[in-house]
Amino acid sequence: MIARWCSGLTVACALSAGLLAGCSSSTSTITSSSNTSTPKSAMSTPTNASTSAVCKSAADLKASITGLKDINIRANGTSAISSQVTKIKQDLGTLKTDAHGEFSTQVDALSSALSKLTSSLDAAKGAFKAEYEDWKRTAG
Repeated sequence: MIARWCSGLTVACALSAGLLAGCSSSTSTITSSSNTSTPKSAMSTPTNASTSAVCKSAADLKASITGLKDINIRANGTSAISSQVTKIKQDLGTLKTDAHGEFSTQVDALSSALSKLTSSLDAAKGAFKAEYEDWKRTAG
């Protein structure tokens, strides 16, 4: 069960990193037919604002996914994971909205990985609850 959870998380991290690959703060140049170079950042295009929104939402999503590894299950229980998964779902929804269908393949793959993660989390909660109930019966 944990192996499935980890593989889903790995896929999600890889896909979010792939989305961020197009978000670079470096300046490149475009050479026009008149052999002059213009920095891309100096060009005003209608997609600059939407591109920065996609980059921000992709970075937020990556941070949320990465935040899963910092959760102390023993101290905070599975509810802490559930809260983080909810945050990831919200960030994925924001990315989907900001991308306007541009990265639908990646977003769909992330959504699928998130569904697997949610299923594994639900199974883990069920297993913990069953073990707790067994413990109560035998200890009481």
